[in-house]
Amino acid sequence: MEKWFDRRRVAALAVLVVLAGVGVFFAQQVADKKEQEGKAALYKIQKTFEEEEKGLPDSEKEPGSAIDVDARFSKTVSELNGLLSAKTASARVLYDAAMKLGTLYLDHLQYEKAVSAIKSGADFAKSDFQKASARFLLGVAQEQNRKFTEALDAYQSGLACKVDGLKGELLLGAVRVSLKLNDKAKAAKFSEQLGKDMKGSKAAEAAEALVKEAK
Repeated sequence: MEKWFDRRRVAALAVLVVLAGVGVFFAQQVADKKEQEGKAALYKIQKTFEEEEKGLPDSEKEPGSAIDVDARFSKTVSELNGLLSAKTASARVLYDAAMKLGTLYLDHLQYEKAVSAIKSGADFAKSDFQKASARFLLGVAQEQNRKFTEALDAYQSGLACKVDGLKGELLLGAVRVSLKLNDKAKAAKFSEQLGKDMKGSKAAEAAEALVKEAK
């Protein structure tokens, strides 16, 4: 009886393992399909953007031109917002869509809308690189919007992600906004950290020059 009970228990466990494996397999299939559909939607939106951009005068195509993004890229903005509001795509696709929208606003000097879009994208960030990138872009948007305290918070939050590839730009941003907040001591501290961690880099040289100029 004891052996029969053990065999039955093992068989039951085996069935559970198989069922769990099947469940994981189908869940992965659904996730993969969801990812592919999201990427296809984002690709379609990119094509829409390219079509709308073709209709702009050359002077309005380059980043730094002040245009009404919602009017000039109405279909692109609508499709991006539709993808984001539906929230049926994967987190990676939603992150990319929000960063695309935020960058579009940022490129054309609509900083408050850029801030809103980038913040929504930060919620979908999974990797440290995504989190740091979102906070860097948020810092740039806040800085350009002259919200220097918020910009400094964003840059420091990005630094906390410990992504070496973005450290230079994040620290340089922190130096800039610290000076704009008239906190020369904090700017010097960030500059010293940059010089120590990335000695000889363009970012370190730029930060040192800013601090010297402010003295």
